[in-house]
Amino acid sequence: MPHSVEEDYLAAIYNMEMEGEPVIGARLAEIFKVKAPTVSQTLHRLEKQHLVVVDAHRRLELTPDGRAAAEALLRRHRLCERFLVDVMGMQWHEVHEEAARLEHGISPAFEAGMLAKLDSPTTCPHGNPIPGQVDAPEFLRRQHARRLDTAALDEPMLVLTISEVVEDEEALITLLHGKGITPGSELIVTKHVPGEPLVARIEGRQTSIEPEVAHMVWVRPANL
Repeated sequence: MPHSVEEDYLAAIYNMEMEGEPVIGARLAEIFKVKAPTVSQTLHRLEKQHLVVVDAHRRLELTPDGRAAAEALLRRHRLCERFLVDVMGMQWHEVHEEAARLEHGISPAFEAGMLAKLDSPTTCPHGNPIPGQVDAPEFLRRQHARRLDTAALDEPMLVLTISEVVEDEEALITLLHGKGITPGSELIVTKHVPGEPLVARIEGRQTSIEPEVAHMVWVRPANL
């Protein structure tokens, strides 16, 4: 069985695959803020456990066992986030780190209890799919999702989910919360000049969004 750090790598690879990002070691080094040799050592351990494979171009891919392990972790993490919001009353932008502390110690019985208590939710508070409750790998495609920085001007969009392929997810979520960019909120892009902050109208007010932040927000057409 993988240890917690290795599970985190599996989850990151899984999320990168789901969002269509190139899965390479250098990107993992950025996400986990570690040096390349550390990434290589962890990936070597995962390869020995037959959880990942690395091709001739150094691209990474989860094996069936690796995918199952990643989905189990993400399922626990996202259920914990939902539990903290829906039952404990925490705010959606406050629960990521707390869930990260809880996820590695959740037993199957406790997981089943959370699922029943929450009435089988399909997404976490950040809009990400809960594996086992919804087809997570197909989630974005079936929602006709696109990144906010590719949204058309003057088209009503709904915020679908916040990317988990980031270096500091809690900081990103806190920033978006302050701008009112939350899953389920409606927005319209009113100005988008490449290389400049994107301007959007959200719930009746204008806000600017830096390009790298807009890239981490997934939206879908509001009329679906």
